[in-house]
Amino acid sequence: MVTSLTGGLNLTSTGVTGGTQIPLTAGGTLTQDELMRYPQLASYFVLQVPSSVDLDTIKQALKGQNAFSIVGQSGTLQYAAGIQIAGVLDDLYYYPGKLGVIFNEEQSGGVRIKLWAPTAQSVSLQLFDQANDSVPTAIIPMQEHNGVWVANGASDWKGKYYLYSVTVWVPIDGALDTNVTTDPYSVDIALNGTKSRITDLDSPETKPHGWDVQKSPPLQSFSDMSLYELHIRDFSVNDPNVRNVHHRGTYEAFADQNSDGMRHLRELAGSGLKAVHILPSFHFASVNEDKSTWQTTGDLSQYPPDGEQQQLAVAAIQGSDAYNWGYDPVHYMTPQGSYAIIPDNRVLEYRTMVMGLHNAGLRVVQDVVFNHTSAYGEGPNSNLDEVVPGYYHRLDANGNLETGSCCPDTASEHRMMEKLMIDTLVLNAREYKIDGFRFDIMSFHFLYNMQHIQAALQALTPQTDGVDGSKIYLYGEGWNFGDTANNQIGPHAGQLDLYGYGIGTFNDRIRDGIRGGSPFTDERVQGFATGLFTDPSDYTNANTPTAAQLSQLLQAADWIRVGLTGNLRDYTFINGAGNLVSGAQVDYNGQPAGYTATPIEAINYCSVHDNQDLFDAVQLKSSFNDSIATRARRQVMAMSLVLLGQGIPFFQGGDDMLRSKDMDQNSYDSGDWFNKIDWSGKTANWGIGLPIASQNGGQWPIMQPLLSNPSYTPQPEHIAYSAAAFLEFMQIRYSSGLFRMPTFQEVQQNLTFLNTGPNQIPGVIVMTLDSNGGHYGPVKHILVIFNATSQQVTFVDASLQGLHLRLHPVQQNSSDPVTQQSTFDSGKGAATVPALTTAVFVRKAQD
Repeated sequence: MVTSLTGGLNLTSTGVTGGTQIPLTAGGTLTQDELMRYPQLASYFVLQVPSSVDLDTIKQALKGQNAFSIVGQSGTLQYAAGIQIAGVLDDLYYYPGKLGVIFNEEQSGGVRIKLWAPTAQSVSLQLFDQANDSVPTAIIPMQEHNGVWVANGASDWKGKYYLYSVTVWVPIDGALDTNVTTDPYSVDIALNGTKSRITDLDSPETKPHGWDVQKSPPLQSFSDMSLYELHIRDFSVNDPNVRNVHHRGTYEAFADQNSDGMRHLRELAGSGLKAVHILPSFHFASVNEDKSTWQTTGDLSQYPPDGEQQQLAVAAIQGSDAYNWGYDPVHYMTPQGSYAIIPDNRVLEYRTMVMGLHNAGLRVVQDVVFNHTSAYGEGPNSNLDEVVPGYYHRLDANGNLETGSCCPDTASEHRMMEKLMIDTLVLNAREYKIDGFRFDIMSFHFLYNMQHIQAALQALTPQTDGVDGSKIYLYGEGWNFGDTANNQIGPHAGQLDLYGYGIGTFNDRIRDGIRGGSPFTDERVQGFATGLFTDPSDYTNANTPTAAQLSQLLQAADWIRVGLTGNLRDYTFINGAGNLVSGAQVDYNGQPAGYTATPIEAINYCSVHDNQDLFDAVQLKSSFNDSIATRARRQVMAMSLVLLGQGIPFFQGGDDMLRSKDMDQNSYDSGDWFNKIDWSGKTANWGIGLPIASQNGGQWPIMQPLLSNPSYTPQPEHIAYSAAAFLEFMQIRYSSGLFRMPTFQEVQQNLTFLNTGPNQIPGVIVMTLDSNGGHYGPVKHILVIFNATSQQVTFVDASLQGLHLRLHPVQQNSSDPVTQQSTFDSGKGAATVPALTTAVFVRKAQD
């Protein structure tokens, strides 16, 4: 090994030269911890630093350029490579303490600022009085203590701004650079993150009135959880009843309890909804926080419903408008300023949003994006890599950056990256009273990461921290792809791997069964709720023989049945072929359909911000012969399958109101025009123009006939029907604990599927729920029939004879007269349910 603090190493025919030689000796093995974190190194040859080399020499070497070469007995070069040092940094420099701005540490009364930068050769703190100052008022040399650089200041530093000047070897530059950068542990920042801000999160000016005594709405069990996903700007930018026009699209809109949006959320909470999932709200790169730079399209309603003009107007200002989903993180601990009325008040205004939702009876979930950053290297928004180059991001065996997520992937196998994640989550739980976290591409992290996160959050107590960490729910995307696929670099946090952890993953099995197809197939592929076999579209008939349609429908129904159990791995039932199978034995595209240990590990959904939303999928997949009223019933059928199953129901905000994005399959940068929500129920945002060409142009020929046909446009009565039905199914879910059983054993004992096997009525799922000795409320027996066919169905089963079932009281008073026509004949054990209707029949214990 050869090292140099200033670089200048050269590769010659006799090895690497130009620096100090540190000999390495062959032998030794990797520890179990090292193999867990780096299983890809199991077959590698192990070399060791001889005992004659002192530790200080190694620490000094880590601050410079390093290379390795093997020279043969003849003196000629045989092998040479660079060195990835993240593992040794973890071993030598892991720091469990506080980082960033620390007030009154050790009762000093002042301010201490700490930066973990073990490879830096020097660090100084640049202090600024104002955010826009270009010249620091002071430059304070920072002192290193085993990799942590410290600056001590007086209490008058509060409210000032700072940057770090880090002199560090940068491998991708091959040079010793001086990087001037913000603090990765910033809790507040100047506009657009140009500087870090010294803000005390405990100061009164950062808190809305009543913040310290305000508490989250109670949650008895994770089994009671339900989720409604919202983008902060989508929620209110189109709401005329947000009284102050400047509050629309901001955190403050959630405090306006008389707006259409907040009235809608309170109504949902009153029917049982437990939590709102907020799309990324930390500081991200893609929206300029300076509102004076924003451009808008204005009103585009004068153009045809299938026109190209709307998307052209949106595309023309992409990057200059106020819109993005925000999956491009910069500062993990700082609220995004574009959602604040005054970005300098971002902390106060973020807390105002949380308080508004809590006051409406809703818990708050943050969408966190630790799997990647927006930038890497020496460019803007790359504070992590500028502080410790090459450490926080995942590199392949050749030292190249991994980008499987879309962007620079982070390396949570490195202990200080994991610490950054944990510290961020704990801060948001304690300082912002966040009640849950959704992890973007959670499978790019590892099981041990999630265990450590769970432990850190569960250690939070109301007495010490002001929050109950045991009630903080964790879930995320558990897809098996990319850097971590098949556990190739460690035990990743994927769907199958999280069995028994009590962490939720999105259930694509029930999604695909309900909708049909997948995000990777033709958008017109039909499913259970969209007419497969029972009401086939022209596309289906042209591409799938009738027998194959039936086979696909029976398989989709089995996926849904497994999903209705909470996607339990070991739950057994009779499948479409007539065999007794477990959830894991139901095939889902070569994977087991069932994979959870308990229902709370399944996030059941059929719509999310990604891909087409539910209504647009219904529009694309349904037969051309289906009226808009029929399409609305398909939407409600899909939502009922999610709401009445075990597990955690999840919906995209506005699903209940037939929300459309005009079939945009990736609206992350499609502006307000395609993403807005009309909470008044007058429109569904359908027929507002062809979606963005860059994401959807290839599908325009499919979309144009739908958009140009006015008969497919939802009217207020269709929106009202869907919204009312959603509330009714939510009320039914929370009327009995049988819809929210917490354990596998309870589900296996109390939930049974009828109408199974090869002779089942296609397009009909029948589920019974029985309180066999358990305590689930006043209802003893429940019969649920999901009739996704276009015909009235009478289902008869001997096991139902003598059960004095009646239509659920909520449905007896349903706003839908069709649902009220559902009947049950106890003598015959026969239930009659109209077309495209979900009917719930119940028997109370005293009946």
